[in-house]
Amino acid sequence: MRRTKILEAKRLPQYTDGFIEIYDIVDKKDGDFPARAIVKRNIKPIWFRQLAVFDHTRITFEQSDKEVTRKVAIPMWYEGIGSDCVVMVNGRGGQEKVFNAAFVTSKAGFRETELTLVNPSGKYEVLDVNEG
Repeated sequence: MRRTKILEAKRLPQYTDGFIEIYDIVDKKDGDFPARAIVKRNIKPIWFRQLAVFDHTRITFEQSDKEVTRKVAIPMWYEGIGSDCVVMVNGRGGQEKVFNAAFVTSKAGFRETELTLVNPSGKYEVLDVNEG
């Protein structure tokens, strides 16, 4: 019986709920007025596991005029993912802004990054990596 518990604790997390593509928010150099746009990072899509968003969290965000769209966990990510990033989920083109990235250790002992995603205040123009 004890051997079974040890094996269960070492089971790898499954990231099978979907995937995200990461975009960096940049200043667009066009015309007299600066604008914000996004540029896709040159990395493969990252698979995630959906996390629950509790009512208390939703209420707290709504009080600051932010709508939490989802919370996801991805394998530990060190490459500067944070509030200056936008993600697109499952290649559908809908933009979700990263509000927060928290680096945690799961109950099974695996290091993960939990992303809280919110609706952006407006839709960002997607730039080619050579633009900007």
